[in-house]
Amino acid sequence: MLVTTAYLGNLQYFAKLASGAAIEGCENFQKQTYRNRAEVMTATGVRTLTVPVVWDHRAKMPIRTVRIDYTLPWQREHWRTLTAAYAAAPYFDHYAERLAPFYDPTHYHPETLFKLNSDLTVRLLGLLGLPDALHVTEEYTAPAPLDAAAVAGDFRDIISHKPRLRRPDPTFRMPEYYQVFADRNAFAPNLSVVDLLFCEGPATGQIIRQSVVNP
Repeated sequence: MLVTTAYLGNLQYFAKLASGAAIEGCENFQKQTYRNRAEVMTATGVRTLTVPVVWDHRAKMPIRTVRIDYTLPWQREHWRTLTAAYAAAPYFDHYAERLAPFYDPTHYHPETLFKLNSDLTVRLLGLLGLPDALHVTEEYTAPAPLDAAAVAGDFRDIISHKPRLRRPDPTFRMPEYYQVFADRNAFAPNLSVVDLLFCEGPATGQIIRQSVVNP
């Protein structure tokens, strides 16, 4: 089973990791994907957080070498958004101190997107009570045809915010749970796992496990 690297991956992504998926480590970077973006719930609805990268439009960029653009204060902006969005969530105070260091530019300054994503994913797996050893591929596997990708265990394109790429996933059952601002916003499925973590706390890992459907 294969997934891409992801910034604050969504529920489907973590369900794949819980099932032993490997992270593609030999692909080229693709913009406008979950590789450097995540979706969270705010008072005005779903908002996308994007990690800026140094983008060379003329060259292919191996995913492990893509550098983060620190000319923009993205860390402080992301943490400000997460705090505003989830300060009233039942478990925000319980987990905030474990995630806040990743958003302090004076102490955490990874050079590459892959390093940032890996560090955050390991931390989140630990908070979820899931095995936190990441399996990263050492050679590239060509993608399966999109309509057959889920059966082949290739979720690199299927786990996407783009509706045209989404395909049915028979190995994943989308959980529903309480979300902040439920009084004004409709339930939004498959947000970043931090949405579930801040709302459901210690139950998050079990919810992720229960979302896995064995074929």
